[in-house]
Amino acid sequence: MEYSEFKDKYAETMLNYQAIENDIKCIYAYMKAGDINKHFEEIEEKTLGQMIQKLKELDHSHDKHLICSGDYNFLAQICENRNHWAHKVFIAFIYKRGAEKIKAYEKQCAKLDKDLPRVKEASDILEEIRIKYCKTHKR
Repeated sequence: MEYSEFKDKYAETMLNYQAIENDIKCIYAYMKAGDINKHFEEIEEKTLGQMIQKLKELDHSHDKHLICSGDYNFLAQICENRNHWAHKVFIAFIYKRGAEKIKAYEKQCAKLDKDLPRVKEASDILEEIRIKYCKTHKR
């Protein structure tokens, strides 16, 4: 994969991770009793991992769960992948030289090709959940 294509796919991957994080924050702010705007302010600086945990705790404090336990496990895995893309992807190959660099770069390309469709699908599903939940729980 050409480096320019890699960077484009990387940007799209991160866009989807940011959308997932924002959708989780929206769902949380709407689910928590009280002032929605205040809730957004309280969680503005929270990380994706922190938000997944906060949403899970809040969601499981209700009798009917919006998101099942297995899906929370999937979101935790998504969070681990996001951390790789945010903090480790370029480090995995930029300091290497020659054939070692090429091999490390190709490994990241393969991971990107695998993760991008997965995170895109997860983002689309979570967006649908957010839209439906927030529309039906307007205050």
